[in-house]
Amino acid sequence: MYRTVYISAAMNLFSDAQLEALLAVARRNNQRDHISGLLMYHDGSFLQVLEGEREAVEACVTRIAANPNHKQFLRLVQGEVSDRLFPAWSMGFARPEDLGDQDKNALTGLDQVLEELPRLRSLDHQVATLIRSFFATHSDYLARLTD
Repeated sequence: MYRTVYISAAMNLFSDAQLEALLAVARRNNQRDHISGLLMYHDGSFLQVLEGEREAVEACVTRIAANPNHKQFLRLVQGEVSDRLFPAWSMGFARPEDLGDQDKNALTGLDQVLEELPRLRSLDHQVATLIRSFFATHSDYLARLTD
């Protein structure tokens, strides 16, 4: 099993429709390639965790890095791991703008990510810290974080 985490900046801010389209493609491709993970978006920045067989993850990373909708692609973590952090998520998605959103059709999975942080921290402290840090400057989100 192989995991990589990267951050990147969008060339332009994504609308809800663009995020939905991006997620649909990511989920379809990830299911096909047996990749799981998490995509976080905030103010034009992405943090993504991808995990699966090394060849599949690397091919996915290559596609993403070459996508003209991204710039400043930076890989933060990469390497072999014993288990998946997100075994049931073909691509979980979260963004702080939707905190507390009662709309069941909202894109967010942030509440799930918050609930998962203690488990993630026990499995991979580095990835949990990166996820937590990604939104740490968003005041509404920061207020919801617990240690």
